[in-house]
Amino acid sequence: MNLRILFFSLFIYFNCYSQNLDNKNPIRVVLMNCYEGSDREETKIDFSDYFAVYAKEKQGITNFKIKKHHASNTVTPKFLIKGLDFIKDSTNGRWIDRKMYPGETIIFKVPNVANEEHSTYYSIYIKGKVIETKNNVFPYFKGIKDYELRVASEKRNESLVKINIGSWSAGGFEGGIYLYWIGDLNGDNRLDMLIGTSVHYAGIELILYLSDKTEKKLFVKHRVGSCSSC
Repeated sequence: MNLRILFFSLFIYFNCYSQNLDNKNPIRVVLMNCYEGSDREETKIDFSDYFAVYAKEKQGITNFKIKKHHASNTVTPKFLIKGLDFIKDSTNGRWIDRKMYPGETIIFKVPNVANEEHSTYYSIYIKGKVIETKNNVFPYFKGIKDYELRVASEKRNESLVKINIGSWSAGGFEGGIYLYWIGDLNGDNRLDMLIGTSVHYAGIELILYLSDKTEKKLFVKHRVGSCSSC
């Protein structure tokens, strides 16, 4: 095998496909805006067993369609996913794809098509304290302390991520909490979330929070990959 091809294959695997190796059937996610930075022809990675999540052109209750990925499809999906026991062919959701900051809140409704009265509202919000530099000196911020992603619904209010991050000397923050997609992937009328976390500029860990079937908590956490170019 060409050494250059081998290098790219190993690099993509360890940077975009780090998974729960103790799980016999790990869930894996590929963000297309991360993967596009690599050479698809050289890596020769087979995505045929992945499902692709596409945004529909017309908005509605089911504003995302999900189907088996085919390399010949000219439409770029928002992300690819494999390893779920069950996945819907269409769903409601929201593609957010950005870093979230303290004070931000997103209200999202997961509709129950069979019984609208049983639809569930979720409050997704960010807490944290932005630490400013003394005397208002550039870059003005030293970092974010107790930076936290929380989700509240009905009588539950859970902390999903809590980190501290620093800032660049040239301005901006080194890491952060990224919210990519929210919706219902597995058809249980409850919220699922794809997020990213980073405490360093070099990489983002991808985490899928799937609704908990036992209903003892809101989510079950799955580490589904990482990306060095998001």
